[in-house]
Amino acid sequence: MNGVMKGSRDGKNGIYLMNVNSTGEKYCRGTSRLIVVEGVTEIPAYTFSHCFNIKKVIFANTVVRIEDYAFKNCVKLIYFKLPINLEVIGAFSFVGCNLSSVFLPPRCRQVGQIAFAWNTNLKIVNVPQDVELQENVFAGTKLIVDSYFGHIEDEEGYYDDAHEEAVQEWIKDIHSDEKYALHRACCSFQPSKQVIFTILEEKGIGAFSEENGAGITPSQYLKENPYADIEEMDIMREYVMKMMGEI
Repeated sequence: MNGVMKGSRDGKNGIYLMNVNSTGEKYCRGTSRLIVVEGVTEIPAYTFSHCFNIKKVIFANTVVRIEDYAFKNCVKLIYFKLPINLEVIGAFSFVGCNLSSVFLPPRCRQVGQIAFAWNTNLKIVNVPQDVELQENVFAGTKLIVDSYFGHIEDEEGYYDDAHEEAVQEWIKDIHSDEKYALHRACCSFQPSKQVIFTILEEKGIGAFSEENGAGITPSQYLKENPYADIEEMDIMREYVMKMMGEI
């Protein structure tokens, strides 16, 4: 009893609700916002492929698998928050969308080949160390094109097997260096205000503007992190007040 079916649709507001009785039929053609409700555990292959109007997807945390090609070429898709219980993202599942950031939840263990390729604006990425990335997951994205690896892609924009391991290691280790501690804290799952505050006490508030090897600042990570419930301005305000002795 998982997957996608008719669900229900609010035509006036462009909202499509995906429920546990789904059949895979494409009822989302005029939908701009997709809400996957509690009880759905899997998004079947091709379910929302080429649904050109979808801009935002809200997943219930019961979803553990997103199958191959599920959101392929949803060219207006700019935002999603992956469910915290997600384990597997299938091959080509989000290829050709318009995402600018991807934060994988801590339970995710596998991402299929070319899953996020050709999201040309995709630059901000957080991938846990123990996730298995298959081939060319981020090919053709701004993350790769703007890096050293952008010069080793073939005519179609893919990097070859000889460089695959190096690309994957670089993506996972973008902020592994101790000098990027604030980057790690800001892009982590449910960032801790206390951890961030402790780092700022050591490095100073200017650390929010320091770029890592991918050219991303902690400020950008925190702003894009869908699992963050704190904001930079609140942290900065408290930091300044503490430095002035007001708290």
